[in-house]
Amino acid sequence: MKIRDLPHWPPDPGGAFNASHKSPASDQAVLKQLVRVQDNSVTFTATFEGKEFSYDYEAPNSKLAKDLAEVLARNIGKTVMQLGDADITTWR
Repeated sequence: MKIRDLPHWPPDPGGAFNASHKSPASDQAVLKQLVRVQDNSVTFTATFEGKEFSYDYEAPNSKLAKDLAEVLARNIGKTVMQLGDADITTWR
């Protein structure tokens, strides 16, 4: 299964926004860092136009969150959209 097939993927960028800054589309945001995995939650950051945006993804279970985090950690530098093409085998 692909990451893009997960429920509610891709997550929307979050955090504090300056009204003058445009939020990135998933094909514009470049994965910078896996921040943490806690229970079902995976937090990562991505950059767009020199700005950093945070993303929080709520996985259906903690095993999937851990597996997703491992895939993200191996794909730093890809866009959030490109991450959707990565395989995640433990879903279902």
